[in-house]
Amino acid sequence: MLGSRPAWTVRLLVFSLALGGLRDPRLFAVAGAAAWAVVWLERPALGPAAAWLPWLAWALLSMLASSQPLAGLPVVARWATVLACASLAASWTTRAREEWLKSFLFVTSILAASALATGAGRGWRINMTGLIPPYYNYTAFVLSAAAAAAAAWVLHPRGAQGRDAKAAATVCAIAFLCVVLARSRGAWLGLGVAAALWSTRRWGPRAIFVVIVAAALFGGALAGGFLPGRLEEILFKKYREHAEARPRLWRAAAAIATDHPWLGTGPGNFAVGFRLRPVAREDGAARWAMSTSYAHSEPLQAAAETGWMGLALWLLGAGAALSALLRRAHDDPVIEAAATAAASMTAQLLIDNMLQIPALAALWLCALTVASAPVGRKRRPWPSLAILAGAALTLVSWIPHTLAAAGPARAAALFPAEPAPHENLAYKALAAGQAAGAETHWASAQNLEPFNAIYPWRRAQLAAAAGLWTQAESLAARAVELEPGFMNARLLRAESLVRLGRAPEARVALDEFRQLRARRGNALTDSGYERTVWIFYRRDYDRVAALAGRPPLR
Repeated sequence: MLGSRPAWTVRLLVFSLALGGLRDPRLFAVAGAAAWAVVWLERPALGPAAAWLPWLAWALLSMLASSQPLAGLPVVARWATVLACASLAASWTTRAREEWLKSFLFVTSILAASALATGAGRGWRINMTGLIPPYYNYTAFVLSAAAAAAAAWVLHPRGAQGRDAKAAATVCAIAFLCVVLARSRGAWLGLGVAAALWSTRRWGPRAIFVVIVAAALFGGALAGGFLPGRLEEILFKKYREHAEARPRLWRAAAAIATDHPWLGTGPGNFAVGFRLRPVAREDGAARWAMSTSYAHSEPLQAAAETGWMGLALWLLGAGAALSALLRRAHDDPVIEAAATAAASMTAQLLIDNMLQIPALAALWLCALTVASAPVGRKRRPWPSLAILAGAALTLVSWIPHTLAAAGPARAAALFPAEPAPHENLAYKALAAGQAAGAETHWASAQNLEPFNAIYPWRRAQLAAAAGLWTQAESLAARAVELEPGFMNARLLRAESLVRLGRAPEARVALDEFRQLRARRGNALTDSGYERTVWIFYRRDYDRVAALAGRPPLR
């Protein structure tokens, strides 16, 4: 019975890539429920899911103990569904595995076409988001895996023949072209690791020696500055407005895990920890403008959200799945194609947040499952209660965030560790003339995100409007301490000093303002936070300058 209806799962898993990777929570709920329905009908053995169950249980415990458990619901539902899909993949017949590979390459051609369409005429690179927005890296993740799989399938002695070989070679070439145009370093790394794995599986120790020597030579050339300038520019993305932030994000993720070593911040709550361990940006319009919900490394994401103990269990599951890649080349060309694809994806998920999108996570684990060439003998199947629980989690996983979108009051109740709802409630209270309520919400937001300079500045404005100039000066000073380039906060502090009878200090503050203004160039202000920190109005300066006895701006 197992594997007798391969088209259900093969097409569901692969073609979901063309639906934005099921990033939309409602699409995931529908597709995920369909996957659980197939599990109910097929009753596959746990198979590769068994090694991940300790981590999944730990993640569930971490979710329940976190500051906002509902944020973890989509994460736990996603992982449970992906593990169920991997169990289905373990039950596939040889024919179903080949159908999976062909379907994967076919969908890749669609993703490649969409990437070319979105990047054409717009400079390629980050514009090649295709059907899996908002970042090009997600599409590049699939394209590099498909290029590696297609190449391995064609090059295998028993691999693709005739039209299949021509189609696979074409997909490989187009996918590789897209990766080059996108300048995706992660995809390049993935292709390099896939090539190294394919070589070592095929030729053994000799290939391993060559790979090590090649990696050492490249590393030495990179460290010694011997690479061509153009290549270094691409590798380090020196053409970007901001310096590379990933290493700092990784350090922040490790710090978050150290702050919460046992259970982490909870699944879906990386941003909660990051707001207390933010990454400074010294080359932009604002120092603390960076915000993210991801560690940009899946192991570190697991560490931050489920603690160091959670990471150990995550590595246990991953290690069991990855062990199949350490074998020698297999006689089955589809298994070799899956192994090279899995190698490419594994390299990339170490430096990016690929598994946060359900279809990408399913692709990775299914490729590893196919690469393991599971034995056909039946083991303990998925328990009925577990299937029903997984389906229920999946079906309701979209509800909390949808309810939160209905209004800030509900969002604050459902997600109490998020500052944004309190910010929105503060604006609503201010519009209704409720200054005390606005102050309460601004203070709550500041407690949740202490490095956000806008919150103390807004509180300083309220204090100034009430004539509480000592409080206004202290809060404005805190905003300037966080963001030295916060022009409006500097003006408010100067005015507070004047009102407190400290005119000499106010004049010093205004002189510093003018010096800072003279040094400022153009800056990229992508976010509302950056724009708020960066801009000021000359009339506001002139008004404060007149109070302090300083000339207006020219």
